[in-house]
Amino acid sequence: MEEKRGILVLVDQGNNRSFSSWEGEKREIEEVAWSAGWKILAEVESRVKKPFYKYYLGKGKVEEIKSLIEDNPEANFILFNVEITPSQQRNLEETWQVPVYTKNALIHEIFAQRARTAQGKIKVELAQLRYQLSRLTGKGRELSQTGGGIGTRGPGEQKIEVERRKIKDRIAHLNRELQKIERQRDVQKNLRRARKIPNVALVGYTNAGKSTLLNALTGSQVYVEKKMFATLDPTTRKLFIPGVGETLFTDTVGFIRQMPTTIKDAFRATLEEIKDADLILEVIDISDEDYYLHFQVINQILEELGINNSPRILVFNKIDLLQSPLVLEREIEENYVYAFISAQKTTGLKELKEKISLSLQHEVRHLCLQVNHSQLPLIQEEIYQQGYIEELKTMKDGEVMIKCVVRKEAAAKICDLSEVRF
Repeated sequence: MEEKRGILVLVDQGNNRSFSSWEGEKREIEEVAWSAGWKILAEVESRVKKPFYKYYLGKGKVEEIKSLIEDNPEANFILFNVEITPSQQRNLEETWQVPVYTKNALIHEIFAQRARTAQGKIKVELAQLRYQLSRLTGKGRELSQTGGGIGTRGPGEQKIEVERRKIKDRIAHLNRELQKIERQRDVQKNLRRARKIPNVALVGYTNAGKSTLLNALTGSQVYVEKKMFATLDPTTRKLFIPGVGETLFTDTVGFIRQMPTTIKDAFRATLEEIKDADLILEVIDISDEDYYLHFQVINQILEELGINNSPRILVFNKIDLLQSPLVLEREIEENYVYAFISAQKTTGLKELKEKISLSLQHEVRHLCLQVNHSQLPLIQEEIYQQGYIEELKTMKDGEVMIKCVVRKEAAAKICDLSEVRF
């Protein structure tokens, strides 16, 4: 396979910038390219407040980049940090004689590289097909309308319709396959729901360290790579939390600013699993100068999913990489529970677990029971199914005192099996 080596076109849209610095925006698109395994040979900056119809860029900038391509004959792509129309893409490719990509197209490419499970591969292909479908018109001269009289369609238009129908048929087939897989996952999910085990969802900007945190907390070996979107499929692991008991932790796909709609739609069912969580750990790379933007992006996507009121802990990760004293935004200090950790170095995890336990107290009940020995085996079995025993003590009168933590739905049944003292 030919190595991807090309030129990055960085468009500064002026007032539309959402990063705290132009350097931050450049850094993100560079990291997107690096995560895809694409090498950037040169960068060109252009300030465009109002895109030009034909090329998006001005004619002079188009000629400048053409000369740069000639000076770098090994360049085999041009990458934009902004979206351009299909017709602009076609015009630029004809002028430069190399393929032109956008950040969104490259994100789809990264997702395709990362997909490992059958479910993940189907979702990525669905996203790619929907992205292609949205850009069919103007895709190329061979698909453009080439003629025909009133009431007729030219061969180009007919070719577009054939291509559109093929894509739609493939989408329908993939949706059917995905429904089969998700029905199987729903069975597993419903079994977990039936047991009422507390569920904690890890969400965050891509490459914030969610999978590393999941591994650090649970001792698991979830795949980790220091690249964007290393995790696509939700991964669930168990962890014992003092004061709560067995708790499920679920890792989710990472977010990014201006995440392609096709990606969000394809992974919506996965993301909506966050709705079922009893607690959200919002993982943020505090060493990134744009951490507050990342915080805003995460909250915006959660709001789009209708997740506004779930209990939440902001987990500021990578404190070991901080280069200067930290000053949190007032909005965060006043409105959120937060913790500082280094998942890589396992710093701050004890304090984080304590805050998780405190945040999940609404899901459990602390009971103190006094039972006779004949009742003990039955009650112990019920408690172990619904929680855990903190203390077991034989009293002077021969009865047994049990201090336990159980899920709130089971508390009444356990109390009925015994005589509750306090």
